[in-house]
Amino acid sequence: MSTTASTPTERRLSSDVLIGIPAYNEADTVGDVVRAACDPGADVLVVDDGSDDRTAAVAADAGATVLQHDQNRGYGAALGTLFSAAHDHGADHLVVVDADGQHDPADALDLVATQRATGGDIVIGSRFVEGSETDMPLYRRAGLGVINGLTGAALTLGYSAERVADSQSGFRAYNADAIELLACDADLSDGMDASLDILFHAADEDYSFTEVPADVTYDVAEANTHNPVVHGTVLVSNIFGRVLSDRPGRVLGVPGSICLLLGGLLTRVSIAGVTLLSAFVPILVTALLLTGSGLLGAALAIGRMTPSDR
Repeated sequence: MSTTASTPTERRLSSDVLIGIPAYNEADTVGDVVRAACDPGADVLVVDDGSDDRTAAVAADAGATVLQHDQNRGYGAALGTLFSAAHDHGADHLVVVDADGQHDPADALDLVATQRATGGDIVIGSRFVEGSETDMPLYRRAGLGVINGLTGAALTLGYSAERVADSQSGFRAYNADAIELLACDADLSDGMDASLDILFHAADEDYSFTEVPADVTYDVAEANTHNPVVHGTVLVSNIFGRVLSDRPGRVLGVPGSICLLLGGLLTRVSIAGVTLLSAFVPILVTALLLTGSGLLGAALAIGRMTPSDR
C-alpha cells in the first residue's frame, strides 16, 4: 500500500464504530454523505483516492477525518486504506458507505446493530433480499443476477460457504475480526473487483455473512461510470481465477477424477461387449482419460504453487 497523507484538518477518532467512505472526485456529493453519516456513536473517515477536485476539502469541512492517496489507485486500494485505518484505530465495527449518495448513511448504525445482534463477521446491505425496495434499472438487475449467481455457486462449491444474494453491494459492516483479516492478511485487487476478493477471502477463513435489506437509489449523477461489459468481464474473470487459485482440487481435481472414472467404466463395458456404440467408445474413452489426466495434472500443479506464483 502506498503512503497516505492525512489532511491538516484531520480530527481525532474516538468511537469504536467507524463509518468509512471511499471517494474519488465526489466533491458534489461527499459533503452531504458525511453530514448524514455523522452521529455521536460513530466517527466518519473519508479516503480521498487521489481526486483532482475539492473532495478532500469538502469532506473535511463537513466533519470527516480525511486520508488522501497521492494519486488515484482504485476502489480496492481505498478500501485497503480504510481497513488499515480501522485496524490501527482499534475499531470494533467498520461500515463502508459509497460517497455518491446511493446509500443512506443514516442506515449505517442499523448494520452495526444487526452485527451485534447476530454476531455476523460481515453484514451486507442487500438489494436482493426481501424487504429491499431498490428500484434498479433492468439491465443492471440482469447483469448483477449473473454475477450474483456465479459468485454464489463459487462460494458454495469452492468454499462450502453460504451464498450471498448481493455480491456487489458496497454497503457493508465489518467486525473487528474481519477488519484485522482484511487489513493484515488479504491481497485485495485495487479495482472494483475487490468486493469479490473480500467475499472469497472471508469465506476461505470461514467468516460468516449476514444480509439485511437496504435501499439504494440510482437517481444520482453518475451512479456508475464503469462500462458494464468491461466491468462484468473483470468480475467473471475474478470469480473463476480466484476460486481456481484457492481451490484447484475442487475446481479441477473433482471433474478430472470423474472423467477418469467414467473412462475406466466405459473401458470395462466395452471390453465386456455390452455397448451398442462400440465404434465410438475408444474415442470417448480416450477423450475422457486425457481430459481427466489433464485436469488432475493442472490441479496438482496449481496446488503446489506458492500464492506469489499464482
